[in-house]
Amino acid sequence: MPKLLSLLATVLLTGSFAAGQTQKVVTYYNDDRNTVKEVYYMKPDSIIVGYYNRYYPTGEREAFAKFVEGKKDSVFTEYYKNGTPRIKVTYVMDVKQGPFLAYHPDGRLMQEGQYKNDQQSQVFKTFYDDGKLRKETTFANGYPEGLMKEYYPDGKVKSELYYKDRKQSGPAKTYYPNGQLETDANYRAGMLEGSYKTYYENGQLETEVINVAGQKHGTFKSYYPDGKLSTEGGFAAGKMNGISKSYYPSGQLRSQINYKNGEPNGTTQHFYEDGTLRESGNYSSNGADRKIATYYPSGNLKAEELYKAKLREGIWKTYFDAPGKKVETSATYVKNKLHGDRLTYHENGQVKTKDTYQNDKVVGLSYEYYPSGKVKSETTYKDGRKLGPFKQFFENGKEEITGRYGNNKQVNTWKYYNEEGKLLKTIVYRNGEVVEEKLAEVK
Repeated sequence: MPKLLSLLATVLLTGSFAAGQTQKVVTYYNDDRNTVKEVYYMKPDSIIVGYYNRYYPTGEREAFAKFVEGKKDSVFTEYYKNGTPRIKVTYVMDVKQGPFLAYHPDGRLMQEGQYKNDQQSQVFKTFYDDGKLRKETTFANGYPEGLMKEYYPDGKVKSELYYKDRKQSGPAKTYYPNGQLETDANYRAGMLEGSYKTYYENGQLETEVINVAGQKHGTFKSYYPDGKLSTEGGFAAGKMNGISKSYYPSGQLRSQINYKNGEPNGTTQHFYEDGTLRESGNYSSNGADRKIATYYPSGNLKAEELYKAKLREGIWKTYFDAPGKKVETSATYVKNKLHGDRLTYHENGQVKTKDTYQNDKVVGLSYEYYPSGKVKSETTYKDGRKLGPFKQFFENGKEEITGRYGNNKQVNTWKYYNEEGKLLKTIVYRNGEVVEEKLAEVK
């Protein structure tokens, strides 16, 4: 509560102190003193006594209480602007002691409970707008103790939890709106212990896993809504361990992965639903090193990848969907960055593009080729950006376009030719913008 010394600019004292008498104090929202904020009474020693009122800037009462020797000692009430109580808290010498009530703006009860020695005690209840019970919790010394129960608006149980010694302990269940069990667990001293199950809304078991001291340990299984097995595997000290399998709804094997300390270890396999291998991997170094091969549904090799210390490393290749490992792209990585030549190919095996990388950036001349193997374009790069001469050629070897790039943008004069080598037009660029265009004279 406000003290005299902190409110000199906005406080008006009415009258003067007489021995043993109280003084009325009025505080304001502004220096003009035309919008009252508080009205209360104060003894000569600056202790608030008697009735205290606080107001909204618009004039409506916001709070009311009674003070005894500077301490709240009554029902402290806060109000909505419409005059309806918002909360009511019982104080005894500045300590919350007794009923607590909270209301909606229309006066309907929102929450009710009890305080003892400034802490929540006994049963607290929360209500929906229509007055139906939403939640009830038993408190002891300010903490939940025993059953905590929550309800849906139609009155059906939503959850049932138990607390002991300030921690969740005992059964813990949640329910779907239709009444079906959603989760079924058990806690000990705030940690999951024993079986933990989740269910679909139709009542079918979804997942089942065992917990020991809050960590998953032992086998686990998950199911599709129709009851067919979806995944199965194991945990040790909270981390996946051993062989884990997943299945398509048809029952066909989707993947098989061996885990160690939560990371893939050794051979892994992923399959298309028809049983064709989709991906195979070999993991080591706690999952940090791995070699991956992926496949098309046809069974043809799609890509080869290599990781060292979880970074891309070595030669990476992709392939066309055709027999015989027809390379589509080839690139070399050094510690997750492209380095050296990156090549793409036409389906006939001829090089399609050739880019040279240093530290993950294109440098020098970059080439594009026709399926015949003849050069289609030459682009100059520096530090990953187009910078310098550019040439584009017809397949007969004659120049089609010549120009320059500056900082990734077309600059200066660009020339355009037909297949006979005759100039068709010139365009002048400045920072990628056309500033002049001229058609060549046709002779």
